[in-house]
Amino acid sequence: MKDKNKISVVLSAVEFARFDTYCAEKGFKKSSLIARLIREHMDRESFRVQGTLFTEQPQKQSAGTKRPRAAKRPARRGN
Repeated sequence: MKDKNKISVVLSAVEFARFDTYCAEKGFKKSSLIARLIREHMDRESFRVQGTLFTEQPQKQSAGTKRPRAAKRPARRGN
């Protein structure tokens, strides 16, 4: 269970009894059914997490810091 996170779900007594009975009658583990229902709902909604666009964040320059100047090119001699 290295890759998994936990969440808590709060149900009223009536909702819990209904869900508990459903899981018992259908042979589901509550946590497995909740995870499946969440996945199916997000799939129906076509919800996807956008991947990271950039691997590194650009570093901000602190105030008063100047960028280094590019090296000057030697003067060209005429032919």
